[in-house]
Amino acid sequence: MPTSRFWVLVVLAALPGCSGFVASKPETVSRIELDDGMIVSGANGWCVDPTTSQASGDPAVVVLGSCAAIGQNALAPQPDVPGVVTVSIERVAAGGFSPEALQEFFVTEAGRAVLARDGQAQSIEIIEAEAREDRLVLYTEDQSALPGTSSKTWRALFDLGGRFVSVSLYGLIGQPFEPGDGQAAVDAQVDALIAANTR
Repeated sequence: MPTSRFWVLVVLAALPGCSGFVASKPETVSRIELDDGMIVSGANGWCVDPTTSQASGDPAVVVLGSCAAIGQNALAPQPDVPGVVTVSIERVAAGGFSPEALQEFFVTEAGRAVLARDGQAQSIEIIEAEAREDRLVLYTEDQSALPGTSSKTWRALFDLGGRFVSVSLYGLIGQPFEPGDGQAAVDAQVDALIAANTR
């Protein structure tokens, strides 16, 4: 699981006015290429935060925030929902894990422990789980969520070119949005990833 320091930086990436964090990075990019050639492209309004992203590891983790917030430019594109998106990519063959099999795992105690920030199964509640043809979609509430972030999280887990990919949307305290809007944002990010890596 990501460290608390990592999540503090993630939250800062989404907030305007954090000049100590973003002032040195006024230029924004909406896509980044990993060392294995996979491209992580942000959906409309989402830009890559190179400071908190760990694009060369395994798993690689790419953090996406509002282009306007990261670039400190109110005229830059902004996503439809406030929050932070993380894209985690494990470079292992994931083709053997169907959305149905993933759903069966994540509803178990061991699976919920993986989802919880504190690694404790009792901290997380799966509000909704949907195994689609190409992805597992989860809507969860994590009582161990980092201060400043909403306890509600939207996720999509799927195979992309033999890699296991997880896309998560973390909302921010005081900036609520409808569950359907959160899911739409995650779906848009999954579609952007698939389009960027379709050749």
